[in-house]
Amino acid sequence: MKRTLTALAMIGALAAAGCSSSAGGAAEDGEVLRFAAVPTEQNIDPTASYKDIIALIEKNTGKKVEFVRSTDYNAVIEGMVSGKIDLAEFGPLSYVLAKSNGAKITPIASMVEKGGKPTYESYGIVPANSKITDINGFKGAKVCFVDPGSTSGFLFPSQGLMGAGIDPKTGVQAVMAGGHDNSVLSVVDGKCEAGFSESGMVDHILIDKGKLKEGQVKVVWKSEPIPMSPVAMRDDLPADVKTALQQTYTKDANKDRMVQLGICKDTENCAVTNDAAVWSFQAVTDATFDSVREVCTATKNEQCGKA
Repeated sequence: MKRTLTALAMIGALAAAGCSSSAGGAAEDGEVLRFAAVPTEQNIDPTASYKDIIALIEKNTGKKVEFVRSTDYNAVIEGMVSGKIDLAEFGPLSYVLAKSNGAKITPIASMVEKGGKPTYESYGIVPANSKITDINGFKGAKVCFVDPGSTSGFLFPSQGLMGAGIDPKTGVQAVMAGGHDNSVLSVVDGKCEAGFSESGMVDHILIDKGKLKEGQVKVVWKSEPIPMSPVAMRDDLPADVKTALQQTYTKDANKDRMVQLGICKDTENCAVTNDAAVWSFQAVTDATFDSVREVCTATKNEQCGKA
């Protein structure tokens, strides 16, 4: 894998690698857990979205949690590889990339919507008035992707384009929007003729925030089901901390339970991650993400191999 942040790998400060701590710096005394998440949206401070889950982690582990803000996917990957991050919420591909680049980590659990399956989809979208009716129409168009490390914003879309006989590198005018929200809104604003995003960003996240109106974009392509985003922890954390983190995510990190524990006042205003539709987590193993590795192989994605 040719890393885009090679010069910063392993040794740079978190800020230099695209991360900054909400508590002003990483502690080295073992009493602090550094928690990061790959950015699904740009131009917002995600810290508030994680306050409830952070409170739960602190309650269960007895450790203070520092939330590490990350500006791109690579920052979280590099932070885990270098050991500067203890716990991270990944996308499926960014988890695979972290593992393939030497991160000594174990997945704990993946997100689940209430009553839903532990999978989601990538959407190919166009403006409502576009003449494009399917992914074949993306050929030669200005197309917004999210980030090279994004599962639903780059990897699975690449597979979809290749299935339509379109080279993701040369068959479209590719734009990296940086976030799923930016990809969708760039399509709405006409900056891109088409784009890709995770399904939730189109179905409800931007609509709930008043940034997108129903019907402003139309979905012309959907991927196969993708495993939901995992949370992974460093293998060299103390055994009692790892046990507490496993319990946190597999038993306690659901909205009903967090109300019972007094972390949240009610389920409506409780958040286990930055997507309000996610209700809880369920246990996963590394093998859960083999389907992502298969798409890596099928698309010959150079990022998926070891450095």
